[in-house]
Amino acid sequence: TVQIRRRLAAENPAAQEPGLAFALNNLGNRLSEMGRREEALAIAEEALQVFRRLAKANPAAFEPELAKAMTNCGIRLSEMGRRQQGVTATEEAVQIRRRLAAANPAAFEPDLAVTLNELGLRLSETGRREEALAATEETAQIRRRLAKANPAAFEPQLAVTLNNLGVHLAETGRREDGLAASEQAAHVLRRLAGANPAAFEPPLAGALGNLASRLSDLGRRPEALAATGEAAQVLRRLAKANPAAFEPDLAAALNNLGVRLSALGRTPEAL
Repeated sequence: TVQIRRRLAAENPAAQEPGLAFALNNLGNRLSEMGRREEALAIAEEALQVFRRLAKANPAAFEPELAKAMTNCGIRLSEMGRRQQGVTATEEAVQIRRRLAAANPAAFEPDLAVTLNELGLRLSETGRREEALAATEETAQIRRRLAKANPAAFEPQLAVTLNNLGVHLAETGRREDGLAASEQAAHVLRRLAGANPAAFEPPLAGALGNLASRLSDLGRRPEALAATGEAAQVLRRLAKANPAAFEPDLAAALNNLGVRLSALGRTPEAL
C-alpha cells in the first residue's frame, strides 16, 4: 500500500499525500507490533513529516491527524529508548488536542484523554513522577466524565487510566490514594471481564497485579495474596489458551505469588 501511495503522491502531492500519510501511520503501527522498532520509528517520523506539511496548509482538516501522528511517534521513540524525545513529541500532541478540545469538546476530548494518558506514561519513564501524576489525574477526570455519559464506550479506557493512576500515586508516596484507584480499576475490569472475558481478562490480570502491589505496600498482606492469587488464576486460563502470549505474565504472577505466600509464613506453598 505504501509503495503505491508513494508513487501516486510523487505524481500528485495535493491529492495523494493524505492517503500516503494515513498508510504510513498504519504501517508504523504494524511494524511495531512485529517488533521491528527501528523501522516503525522511521515510518512514524515520515508520517509525521507529511502530516505537518498537510496541517500547515489546512489546519482544520489535518491537525487532528497530526496530533495522532505525534502521539504515535512519541510511543515509537520511547520504544527505542529515546524517552525525552518521546516526551517532547507527546507534549506537542497534547497542546494541539487541548486547543481542539476547547473548541469542540464532544469531538476531541476523547482524543485529548488518549494523549494525556500517553504523556503520563512518557513522563513516568523519564522519572518526572509529579508531572506524570498530574497528566494521569487529568486523564482520569476527562474519562470519568465520558464514562458517566457513555459507559459502554469509555469505561474500558477509564479502567486503564485508573490502573495507571494507582501506580503514579504510589510512586509519589500517596499510597492510600493509589490503592483506592487500583481497587476501582479492578472493580470495573472484573465487571467488564464478566461480560467479555476475551477482551478484558488480560487487563484485569494486570490490574490485579497492581492492586496486590498497592496492598502489599500498605502491609495488607493477606489481601495482597488474594489479589495475586486471583491474577494467577486468570493468567493460567489465558496461558492455557495462548501460551506464547501469556506464559511470561503467568510466570511473573506465580513468582509474586511465591513472595506473598512466603511473607505470610506459608513457606511450603511458596516453594
